[in-house]
Amino acid sequence: MRFPITWLSGLAALPVVLASWPMFYNTAELEVTPPFTNQEPDVHVETLFQFPNNGSWIDNLVVRSDGNLLLTRLDTPEVWLVNTTSGNATLVYSFPNVTSCFGISEIENDVFAVIVGNFSTKTFQPAAGSFSLQKLDFTNIPSSAEERQSENPSASEIAALPETVAPNGMATFSRASNLVLIADSPKGVIWKVNTKTGDYTVALNDTTMLPAKGQSLPLGVNSLTVLDDYVHYTSTTQMKYCRVKVDLDANPIGDFEVVASGFLPDNIEVTEDGTAYIPTGPQNSVVRITPLGQIALVAGGQISTEMPGPSSIRLSKGRQSLYVGTSGGQIAPVLGTFVEPAKVLIITLGGKGWR
Repeated sequence: MRFPITWLSGLAALPVVLASWPMFYNTAELEVTPPFTNQEPDVHVETLFQFPNNGSWIDNLVVRSDGNLLLTRLDTPEVWLVNTTSGNATLVYSFPNVTSCFGISEIENDVFAVIVGNFSTKTFQPAAGSFSLQKLDFTNIPSSAEERQSENPSASEIAALPETVAPNGMATFSRASNLVLIADSPKGVIWKVNTKTGDYTVALNDTTMLPAKGQSLPLGVNSLTVLDDYVHYTSTTQMKYCRVKVDLDANPIGDFEVVASGFLPDNIEVTEDGTAYIPTGPQNSVVRITPLGQIALVAGGQISTEMPGPSSIRLSKGRQSLYVGTSGGQIAPVLGTFVEPAKVLIITLGGKGWR
């Protein structure tokens, strides 16, 4: 499926669209680049799974070793398993005494760290001191609901995170050193947490990570991933995709570089050659960014209802497809009115088929 250039022109109207969201963005502080001029060829998009009710919100995705997905929900403290062959989805764990799940990352084979805490998807306010990092152990638990029957992963706390404001995206930095990195969006820093000891401290701190000035929604550094000796991260209200070279302890040893800007980035996935795929949240699209910062539209568009509010993205195990989770457009309904239940999409690249 090719996407007409006319869809791209909708991005030129972005300041007007953002002006209709006074709760979330102050357009006087946002600068927008011209519309994207190229696009990913031979792309096919289809829905793998969709929740039944409006208000559902997928925050993050991770691909298991068998190719199936785990997803976290922001509107409820649940982790779901999605079979990428059948499209069937099942609830695998619900965390008690919190309202939301955020980032998820594999820290050992079939063992995952999950950020949980109290957060309102209506007011977008986090509850200070409520966040923690939890462990879900799926070891020896089959992926399929039929085989799993009543078995669920075991859960345990890795660390309470009282100093964080609203920890969001997460990536495993090194299994050998037991480190994960966590983006704290309002605080504008990236924490590192030792998943064995529970110790945590700020690892990365730069002005590119701060929320843009004058924004009602203080959303700075949003998500991150690690490729070789670089940490790649998105900064939403600053409308930037950045990277920084780090040492073996995740300390910066290079400049904080802006790779691309002028769009509203959420989650991020980076391929082995340095190509980044980023969902744009309120812009209802996924873009591809080359290591030189060239931006191309992959799928969706500002006024397209194909993927309202894409919030998370992961490459399939076979590296030929992208899985995209959405919020259903809850932050910014398409054309001001269209919302739908959250869903998982498959974007097949190059016309090569699933996975």
